Amino acid sequence: MSYPSPTKVILDTDIGSDVDDLLALSMLLGSPEWDLTAVSTVYGDTVLRARMVRRAYRLANRPAPPIAAGAGEPRSGRPVWWAGHEGLLMPDLVAEPVDGTLNATALLRRGTTVAAIGPLTNVAEAIAQQHRIERLVIMGGNFASREPEHNIKSDVAAAQAVFDAGLPATVTGIDQTERVVLDDDSIAAIRSSGALGELLAAEIHQFRSWLGRPNSPHDPIAVLAAIRPDLVTVVRGWIRVDSAGVTTLQRRDDGPHRVVVDLKPPVMLAEIVTRVRRAAATAEGH
Repeated sequence: MSYPSPTKVILDTDIGSDVDDLLALSMLLGSPEWDLTAVSTVYGDTVLRARMVRRAYRLANRPAPPIAAGAGEPRSGRPVWWAGHEGLLMPDLVAEPVDGTLNATALLRRGTTVAAIGPLTNVAEAIAQQHRIERLVIMGGNFASREPEHNIKSDVAAAQAVFDAGLPATVTGIDQTERVVLDDDSIAAIRSSGALGELLAAEIHQFRSWLGRPNSPHDPIAVLAAIRPDLVTVVRGWIRVDSAGVTTLQRRDDGPHRVVVDLKPPVMLAEIVTRVRRAAATAEGH
């Protein structure tokens, strides 16, 4: 199958705590519609997170694009949440080089499409000055209850700045991503696809054990919603974020924000697994 010229994308990620960031990165490497041209990391130990990104590229047998360690502290001043298992399944991460001369916000400003799957600190800094960003793809928010979602509440000030700016954005909240759950068959399929797949399966099981229940691929769903808009239903409007991190959508047909309000869970899960397996199998030369 042939594809049109891929969309150039920069990924902004808090990879390492929830396995879904690593799954999203792997899925992107198996998605010919998008060309991942750079990665920035955000929230907490961003150098460690950058090393994890580089390790993923090494296991995928791909040349790494520019990888920049970004803001570690939220704009809001809220303490950083840290699970404690970040990087434990990737031995000798200190050997993975990180280019300390790269500036994450400068990197983001040069992109036109940014997929933001962590707290929005870096993105808020990037759009505060002249930039080329035309479109955001965001995993964040909860549009079905008053319970704030992690990415938003981790830096409420940044989220408010990003959504108030009115940049076009496709946003998928946890109310939708929780509808898709990684099952044992999907994990087994990922594991069987080589070294990258084995790491992903181990990371999934580690996170499930920490969480105490089966987990959802939140970040891959948000990215896939932009790659395959035919798999989701969106409504338009303006997203507002209150001081507690609660997100609401003010519906307007001319609003800049497209919020996912429905999706096809079995199809989404199958598509994510297929793309992750494609990336992992390519790494093995299959």
